[in-house]
Amino acid sequence: MKINQLEMFLATCAAGSITDAARKLGKSRTTVSSAIGALEDELGVELLQRSGNHVVLTAIGEAIRNDCERMVMIAHDVDKRCQQHLQGTPTTVRIARDDTLPEALWRQWIQAMKQQFPSTSVSVYMAPPPELESMVASNVVDIAYCLLPTTNAYQTPLSKTYSRKLGELRMMAVAHRDHPLSQLSNVTLADLARYTEFALASMSEQGLQAVAPLSNNYIALPFYEHLRDAVLDGTGWSFIPSVLINPYLRDGSVKVLNFAQAMEWQSYGVIQAHGAPLSGLSQWLAEQLEHYLVS
Repeated sequence: MKINQLEMFLATCAAGSITDAARKLGKSRTTVSSAIGALEDELGVELLQRSGNHVVLTAIGEAIRNDCERMVMIAHDVDKRCQQHLQGTPTTVRIARDDTLPEALWRQWIQAMKQQFPSTSVSVYMAPPPELESMVASNVVDIAYCLLPTTNAYQTPLSKTYSRKLGELRMMAVAHRDHPLSQLSNVTLADLARYTEFALASMSEQGLQAVAPLSNNYIALPFYEHLRDAVLDGTGWSFIPSVLINPYLRDGSVKVLNFAQAMEWQSYGVIQAHGAPLSGLSQWLAEQLEHYLVS
């Protein structure tokens, strides 16, 4: 049984005649008829009832049609994966990301990604930025897109990875408009320390820990969206990426604190293992991120 025999059988089923199938396949009628005949001989059954130029599926032909369609689809998938391998395109890509960019953007990129790379299986994980570097280093994922490690906020960068900057995100110290810190014309570190800080949390060997909180009075949460929502509840202040808080700044429900370091830029980029090639899919995604960050 050969794949091209199955393809000609299925084309004939769809066309309703060997002549029409041959025309659509760009083959001679004799070639198509001979291929189907050889398939029937090998299986020992009659798949088509021929009447002049028209054909009708027999009961057994109808019964195996769906299986033949699956076999052809699987054969084509195998061929595509082998071609991808020869071209250096991975068949699977494991991506990790943080939540510093809006979810709507990631949904758009994932949808476009599947259109651009239909034969590549993609897994996308979300984790706090401090955990992503170790996920790449331990081969849990192939690549990570996130706020890049900084000396103050993260542990010493792992030697198994390297990072590449794609752009910058502005981090803002914010609080609800009714919070006491929002009423001050000049906020100091001592003022920040008096009130609850919502700090980013990271899982390490020592357990869940806050990442460089400025206050000893803090609540650690694993994602920036959690920090934003906690600020909106009015019970504390936090550093949050501007793209996540801008809508609430515009409607006045949240204010940027009058603190000297209330707005700072932080690098956003890609983290990879040393020596790992950047796949076409990973490079495409990096370009989308870079364009968004500089626009």
